[in-house]
Amino acid sequence: MKYLIHFLYVAWYWDVNLAFFIVKREIAGERKYRINTIGTDNLEGLIPVEERAHVTMYEPVNYFSAEWLMDKVTEAEKQTGFLDVGCGKGRVLAIAEAYGFRSVTGIDISPKLLATIPPGRFIIHCIDARKYDIPDHTGVIFLFNPFDEKLMKDFIGKVKESLERKNRPLKVLYANPRCRQLWLDAGFEETDFFTKMKYLQGSVLEWSGKIKAEI
Repeated sequence: MKYLIHFLYVAWYWDVNLAFFIVKREIAGERKYRINTIGTDNLEGLIPVEERAHVTMYEPVNYFSAEWLMDKVTEAEKQTGFLDVGCGKGRVLAIAEAYGFRSVTGIDISPKLLATIPPGRFIIHCIDARKYDIPDHTGVIFLFNPFDEKLMKDFIGKVKESLERKNRPLKVLYANPRCRQLWLDAGFEETDFFTKMKYLQGSVLEWSGKIKAEI
């Protein structure tokens, strides 16, 4: 039933062919990683009303986009820390674990969503991304369009603070990259990009090593 509901959701808002494409991979992905992460959440009551318009509802990234982006990670990068911003029920955390990351961390503002993640499996923080101090060992950040331009600017500021403490290689895997230009303006370089069936997109952004002025 959950797959049928997800199929109808994607078909209604986007495209029937896309719904078939996604749901087929949903079934395979949930079995492959032994997780149950389908479902949406509007985050109502978790953040101030005036901020709600800046945050997207919870919806797990589709498996095609997630795995395409994760395939761009090097073995050396897997020895660094992985951070999923807006981790929800932990889908990308489970994928990162399966890909061999040494340290896997997720942050999300929803305690209800985080409560669905098995305790002790990952490092989890229930926190506003704008207030999270990114660890200096973080080498890969995953984003699935978690918030709008206003909040993304603030989060990029936290990333730059981390890079100012320790300038290092940093890769951003960005699914549905609506705020991609902000990262480019901040000094990141896009090294790869995909579009699939018109609606699915992903960008790989890498730190160029030079701190730019505030954006």
